[in-house]
Amino acid sequence: MPSPLVSLWRDRLLRFAAGAGGTIVSALAGVLRNKWLATHLETTGLGILSQVVGAQGVFGAVIGLGLGLPVTRAVAAAVGRGDEPASRRAAATAFALVSAAALPAAILVLVFAREISVLLLGTPDHAALIRVSVFGLVGVGVYGVAQGLCAGRSDVRAPIAFALGGAGGATLLTFALVPRFGLFGAAVAAAVLYPVGVAAMLWIHARSHPEALTPRPKPFFDRGEAGALLGVAGAALVLPVVDQGVLLALRAHVVRAHGAATNGLLQAAIAMSQQVGSLFYAYLASYALGKISAAGGAAGAAGIGAYTRRQWVPLVGAAALALAFAMVASAPLLHLLYSSRFDPARTMMAYTLVGEFGRVCIQAVALGSLPLGGARLWFRIGLVQPISLAACYAAFAATGSGPLSLPRAYAAAGAVTFATAAWMMARAGVSLGARHLAIAGAGYAVLLALLRLTGG
Repeated sequence: MPSPLVSLWRDRLLRFAAGAGGTIVSALAGVLRNKWLATHLETTGLGILSQVVGAQGVFGAVIGLGLGLPVTRAVAAAVGRGDEPASRRAAATAFALVSAAALPAAILVLVFAREISVLLLGTPDHAALIRVSVFGLVGVGVYGVAQGLCAGRSDVRAPIAFALGGAGGATLLTFALVPRFGLFGAAVAAAVLYPVGVAAMLWIHARSHPEALTPRPKPFFDRGEAGALLGVAGAALVLPVVDQGVLLALRAHVVRAHGAATNGLLQAAIAMSQQVGSLFYAYLASYALGKISAAGGAAGAAGIGAYTRRQWVPLVGAAALALAFAMVASAPLLHLLYSSRFDPARTMMAYTLVGEFGRVCIQAVALGSLPLGGARLWFRIGLVQPISLAACYAAFAATGSGPLSLPRAYAAAGAVTFATAAWMMARAGVSLGARHLAIAGAGYAVLLALLRLTGG
């Protein structure tokens, strides 16, 4: 029989692989799409497309009303006490709320597409791309509720279904449409990703948990349930909108100051960094959040602190190694996964990888903030990141960093937010020990040393 230590690490790897399975599939599909897009659209086209897709994400988050997290909590609580009608009622009410928000939002984007194009790209010439994205932003909004429904039941197969359906369909359409229709074809393919992915996710979920969606709950819309969901959703809505909105606004400034081609290089750097980081975010969201919430419910701050410290060394250590490998291999990766025209993004990528390490540390230390201190603590920690990013960008831009201003701000903001989040969680009763801080410090030391080797 394997030793307890071997069993522990085997179980950790299996849980991580299950939680990250959908992210891995999405990342592989994204690599194929990016290679195709880089070949046909080059840096300028990719820079334009990234702004359109970014706006789709921000508007989609608004439509989603921040309901993903409260749906997860409501469904998990209902399942835990064996109350299937309550689980179905929460899901149905959330879908009704999102549906009500989707129509006016979609109409506004269609009507003001030219103005949005000017705001994002400095020209009204790409209004058609904005209009195409309407289909996608509705899908983004619905995704939050669907993901919450699945996560509330700790179903790690649903994200894989989303990736296979959505990312797979978007990849096939990218291959088919981009050579003939260029940017317009790429926008159509990007818009399809979330709606098709959600359909696949709910289909798999209905097969795995038929009691989750049928029979139809009565009433279909519950005012009391809506009030409970929206009570938590306010912070859950504001945070992603502010976080994504600030980054989108800063990139719009990059387009004006340095051109769409520079934004294309920046997109390659951020996308590759976030693909590495997303492996860890997926595990935290799909598995660890439920566990730490249960630990908090059973033992309060002590349980949350114990779980945070227990997973810290393997999680943060693995993140540092993965991001360091990506930094060492950045030049061949950019050349292989994009094209030789994206080789100048190597230094940008080195900075964004440092920032991504900070973001993983933030998620790991602040994962228990919601069950520990409620929406208020979670919201305060979440706001630090976009505020720090904007302030750091202004400072770097003012001191002559030029095209590297945003990558450097991304790295600095990650460190500032991690330090702030660790301090705020410690004040709330969940602190990291010297060993855990040393692991984070060692990760930063390795990544910063590699950054210097890239000329950053």
